Amino acid sequence: MNNLYFSIITRFILLVLIQGFVFSKFDLFGIYDPYICLVFILIFPIKINRIIFLLTSFAFGITLDLFTNSYGINAAACLSIAFIRPYILNFVFGSFFDPRGVKMIKHYLADSSIYQKIIYLFIMIFLHHLLIFSLEAFSLNHLTLIFTKTINTSILSFIFCSTFIYLFIQNEK
Repeated sequence: MNNLYFSIITRFILLVLIQGFVFSKFDLFGIYDPYICLVFILIFPIKINRIIFLLTSFAFGITLDLFTNSYGINAAACLSIAFIRPYILNFVFGSFFDPRGVKMIKHYLADSSIYQKIIYLFIMIFLHHLLIFSLEAFSLNHLTLIFTKTINTSILSFIFCSTFIYLFIQNEK
């Protein structure tokens, strides 16, 4: 169990530093930054208590806000995604999902079809980005900009997040 907590703390620090120092300055076409920080929430172990998961996700978001000067937007998006993750896992994996958390997230990703993996990752990434850009604009007048940034950044983040998830899962085996 200590190895699990060490792994969580290592991912926390590593992903915050990579997002803060590398990917925040990525700027594809001047406005699109991939959010690889989502990997932390996407592969967080299911067997950890949900309250601890929500608090950790909030702390993760606040830490990202400190690095990116985004005034709580990352914290709100990370906490929201952490809150709805069990429902999305249940939706995507169906009866295969174990809410008690006996299975690790790497087992879901290893034993599921490629379609389930893509749907899980894209739903989570899309909802996170929709929340971030909606809170950033905070106006319905910019609806087309919100959806354009959400779609483009979600595709970019999907590519990077799937690569990082593959690397983390391969490292755990």
